[in-house]
Amino acid sequence: MVAAYLVVFGLICISLVLSMGRFLNCLIILENFNVLVLMFSLLVTCQDSHMVFIVLMVVSTIEVVVGLVVLTRLWESGAYLDCVGV
Repeated sequence: MVAAYLVVFGLICISLVLSMGRFLNCLIILENFNVLVLMFSLLVTCQDSHMVFIVLMVVSTIEVVVGLVVLTRLWESGAYLDCVGV
């Protein structure tokens, strides 16, 4: 299980480096990383209380909201459409 986690983590890191120029691509890669971290924390704390999982879920939700707000602000300005990736 840890080997599969490390393989997926490596792929996400490589794809993050390759998509550094576009904000939308980076946002999608970071969301994949968040899902990976949430799944790993859920597996690690399956017999304990799920407090770490709940905290990570809240932090991931806040990060998604902030990323989408930044994305819509860039989209509305029009001058930064090339940076956004559309």
